[in-house]
Amino acid sequence: MTYGFVPNNWPAFQRELDERGLAMDDIEKVEIRPSADAPSATSIEVVVTARSGRVHSWRQDEAPPAD
Repeated sequence: MTYGFVPNNWPAFQRELDERGLAMDDIEKVEIRPSADAPSATSIEVVVTARSGRVHSWRQDEAPPAD
């Protein structure tokens, strides 16, 4: 499953941005990769670099695919 193209994952991503006070226009770069030490095989590490230079990161579980 590719995180960036699965619409089910975007509400959780937006929630994380909201908690950090980030708008889409504030984002310079987003990196999404498998989490090496995650409790679940579907956990990913999200790293967002803001245009200000601040880096925000969190672990997130991938949503199951829509039926």
